[in-house]
Amino acid sequence: MTTVDVSIITVNYNNAKLTLDFVNSLVAKFPKNYTYEVIVIDNASTEPLSLQLETTFKAINYPVIFHKSAINLGFGAGNMLGVQFAKGKYLAFINNDVIITEDCFSPLIDYLKANDDVAVCSPQQLNIDNKPVIGFDYFQGFRKELFGRSFIEKFIKNHPKRKDLPYKTPFEVPALQGCFMFFKAEIFAKIGGFDTNLFLYFEEMDLCFRLKQLGYKSVLVPTSTFKHLESATVKANPLIKQELMISRLYIYRKNYSYLKYKCLQFIILLKLALKALTSKNRAKLFWIVFQGAPLKYSLKQKQQIVLK
Repeated sequence: MTTVDVSIITVNYNNAKLTLDFVNSLVAKFPKNYTYEVIVIDNASTEPLSLQLETTFKAINYPVIFHKSAINLGFGAGNMLGVQFAKGKYLAFINNDVIITEDCFSPLIDYLKANDDVAVCSPQQLNIDNKPVIGFDYFQGFRKELFGRSFIEKFIKNHPKRKDLPYKTPFEVPALQGCFMFFKAEIFAKIGGFDTNLFLYFEEMDLCFRLKQLGYKSVLVPTSTFKHLESATVKANPLIKQELMISRLYIYRKNYSYLKYKCLQFIILLKLALKALTSKNRAKLFWIVFQGAPLKYSLKQKQQIVLK
């Protein structure tokens, strides 16, 4: 099988303009001394511009492999569909609301080549105003549920500090943010990739946790940057907040002991209890968490196949 250096995978859902801007920036800035392919997975979009996306890519003669799913697979499963067509030694999972502003790929390749114990890395993220922003998070658990990130920042030793911007040199993090994740393909394959039970949210935390269990590191490499038009693809609403909670409880149930999972569930219920008295949406969320946030409530279960 013919291989390339880097397979870049992105998922489009009714945001063809963002996807086109992302691919345009990628083609302009990708380093000439490496080979690459772009794999675009369309998650059963219905907007007119997205329906013409494959034709558009063919017309501008970009190195794009386009596949349209007949069902909205969500983030993780959409990326996993893309992996099936990938031939790269490295896999770059990049949101379509990203703009590549410089060659951020060469430093990542160099870093992974030099560090056998690192499985995944990411450049420094910039916001729409070109200001550096936090690019990693802590694992979900007792400390974060009870006291929040600020407690970990202030009191827990041997943890990187999220707010120590701008970051200067590469450093290990608990979990990278999922808008730009650059993997050694062989390790991504070894770990089994994204958990496709998750429709949205916590995919990167689950991946980095599993990598950590196998002795691999996740590293932020701030010597190069990219721009992230954050929240341009998913708008906050009660269903999205519900999905966030379902994914959160799922990764607890999956990755922790049953006792730890039940304790974390109880903590969340306590935090929701008072709010549930004054908000119909919070009351519904309380009831879902009380049941253990089963996947039957996920948006994944509401998707319909678009038959040709």
